[in-house]
Amino acid sequence: MLQPEKTNRLENNVKKILSKGGTAWGASLADASELLAKLTLDAGADFLWVDTEHRPYGADKIKWIPILCRLQGRSTVVRVAGLDPQLIKKALDVGANAIMVPQVNTPEEARLAVEYAKYPPQGTRGISPLWNFYLDVSYDEYLPAANDETCVIVQIETPEGIKNVEAIGEVEGVDVVFAGPLDSSAALGHMGNIGHPEVQRFLEEFPRRVEKTGKASGITFFGFDDCLRAYNQGYRFIAVGNLAGYGKVGLEADLTKLREFEKGQTE
Repeated sequence: MLQPEKTNRLENNVKKILSKGGTAWGASLADASELLAKLTLDAGADFLWVDTEHRPYGADKIKWIPILCRLQGRSTVVRVAGLDPQLIKKALDVGANAIMVPQVNTPEEARLAVEYAKYPPQGTRGISPLWNFYLDVSYDEYLPAANDETCVIVQIETPEGIKNVEAIGEVEGVDVVFAGPLDSSAALGHMGNIGHPEVQRFLEEFPRRVEKTGKASGITFFGFDDCLRAYNQGYRFIAVGNLAGYGKVGLEADLTKLREFEKGQTE
């Protein structure tokens, strides 16, 4: 199989898609599995969203997933556990080219997220990435491109963050302002009830608030209908679920139909 050009291993396809006014359609990983990652990439996801905030692992468990993504010219989004320069640095050093920081409440916190994700002079990220060694990409190739190819995603999911959406979006270096549906429901006093009118109103208004700042808005849902509605509302960075979830739905449907068929045969 022909290998992609080295330049594809540096280019952030999510930033490229968004810069052209397109929509980045991605998928999350149910677990830190290289097999699930490869199958999800083969299904056509623009990015893989790897969660190290709520899952019981860190950068050491996902180190081959960003390399798989770079081999196919796709992006790895790592949601770190918090606004921590060490966690951000480690995720980028294993090859992620997009960082999602949860619970960003203020412009100051958004500026710190950018600072931790960028090399000097734009930021303070320490210099010693490792992923490039495995893909034969030299420091001379990667380091000059690193700041431009790193995507910074800040997640809005607290009352303070909801109040400061526009100010957060205006921070230079922020690429995507992301609405967390579940945490937003809690912040608005309706924990777990995403369908509540107040939550739905916030989610519907969110892309217009972000668009005023010139940035893209992001969200995650599971399934075609909810994701299509998000697109029509103006979201342009959309995670549509995960392969394991879709597989369970498909397997469950087929097992149900087969058992119904078997029952019909024996009656």
